[in-house]
Amino acid sequence: MNEKIIDKNNIFPKITMEKFTDLVAFISEPLVNNGDVLQEFPSQVIKREKKLPTGLPTQTFGIAIPHTDTEFVNNDKLTIVTLDKPISMGIMGGAPEEKVDVSIIFMLALSESNKQLNILTKLMRIFQKTDLLSKIYDGNKEEIYEIVTNNLNLEGQL
Repeated sequence: MNEKIIDKNNIFPKITMEKFTDLVAFISEPLVNNGDVLQEFPSQVIKREKKLPTGLPTQTFGIAIPHTDTEFVNNDKLTIVTLDKPISMGIMGGAPEEKVDVSIIFMLALSESNKQLNILTKLMRIFQKTDLLSKIYDGNKEEIYEIVTNNLNLEGQL
């Protein structure tokens, strides 16, 4: 198993996508190609997002944490995306018509369900810091990698 959850190849700064489905297909490609997730992973993320949205409004940016069941994951990975233009997504725990304009996405690929709570707890710490979210949003691949690895301390702790 690959222990490194954050890989620079899975960081996509300032991309332009109009639809969530296209975005998930695009950012899942490296995960599928590396064998980190199964071929079905992208479609399962999209399917789950329709039923259980993951959009979160924060003071600074709308954020989403799409993911799917562990059975579609071989290696734990975190994919980070910043969008040039926000994508409208459903709000976690909200009514179906409630939407948030999402500018930052943290897509989770986790091989064990107990790891989800651990990483979500760590991510929530970043979501509460408007300065860090702004730095992530404005950052390039290297800067985002440094910010996330330094502030979440995820390596080997899932």
